[in-house]
Parts: sequence; C-alpha cells; structure tokens
Amino acid sequence: MTLLNATDISCARGEQSLFENLSFSLAAKQCLHIRGANGSGKTSLLRILAGLLAPTAGELRRQANTSFAYLAHKDGLKNELSAIENMRFYQKLGSRETIPKKQSEDKLDHALNALGLLNKADKPTKSLSFGQRRRLAFARLLLNEEKIWILDEPLTGVDTHGRQLIEELCLNHLSYDGGILISHHGDLSTCSFANHVSTVDLS
Repeated sequence: MTLLNATDISCARGEQSLFENLSFSLAAKQCLHIRGANGSGKTSLLRILAGLLAPTAGELRRQANTSFAYLAHKDGLKNELSAIENMRFYQKLGSRETIPKKQSEDKLDHALNALGLLNKADKPTKSLSFGQRRRLAFARLLLNEEKIWILDEPLTGVDTHGRQLIEELCLNHLSYDGGILISHHGDLSTCSFANHVSTVDLS
C-alpha cells in the first residue's frame, strides 16, 4: 500500500537550486533514508513532505486520510515545563478526539517509559541532557498513532542505549504498516530496521 507519492519535486533557496525533479514513493512498512551532504536540501525536503514548505515545482500526494508526525532537528520543547507537561501539551495539540483522563495519562506514561524517561517525568526539561531531550521529543510520536513519521536527524546526539530504543520503536512502527522518512548523516545498514530501508539520494 502506497502512503505517499512525490513527483518531480524541486526546491530552491534564493537563486540556488537544492534539488530538482525528485520522484519517489513511500509504502507501508518502508523507511526512506534521505541522504545527502550538508546543504543538499535534506531538511527542506522533509519540510516539504510535512507541508511546512512549498516545493518550487512538482506534486506531492498522500493517501486519503493518512496522518503524519514531523520531528524537526530542533526538539520543540519548552524549558520551563517538565517532561510530562511537554508531553501533555503535544498530546492535546495532536489529538483528534477526546480521551478519558486515565487513558490519556496511561498513554503518556507508556511513551515516557518506552524512551527510558519515566523517572524524569517531573524533572524540568531544561535539566535534561541533550540526548534525553532528543528521546523526549521522539516520545511525542507515540501519542497520536500517526501513519507516517517524518524524522530529521532523530539519532543525532543520542547515546547507544537511546539509539537502540529509537530503533526498536521505528521497527515496531514499520511492522504495523507505518512508513518513515528519515534524514541521517550516517549509515543505516546496521540498524534494527535495515531490511525496511531504501535510499533517496540528494547528493
């Protein structure tokens, strides 16, 4: 099942062309690794796919009623809030239905626990390490069951344990017919979901 189609997508920054006539599709259970040198347009492409930036040319189509979540390179967390308060904010922002409070809190606890952060739930976000903040940002993806995950360098600054947790969650998402678009400066051939990975090369 195809979740998304990009046809002849082009993007320019000022007078500089970042990429031209890029075409690809994302299927259920597939991860597309957006690969390229610094400045090649990886973040711009992800922003186009998330609907935050218009392409210079080309067409983007998602399967009807296919929802998506976008995790930017910046974590989007509020320093003055605790970890769980940040999660509550994003849960409410992304929810399309009213969830009973007990069920809502259980889902928050599950997401924090899945990223190894349940013991940090009441800690101010500003007190978390960079890697813990990245894991907390990633935990938002578990709140509203979006079909497509669009991830901008989610593994950057994450330690070995954190990377393992994120890889396991990506593999689980793919196994349930989800799709992932991910930029990552390194190689994904040794990750736990490597069998699901195809490459979109911007170099």
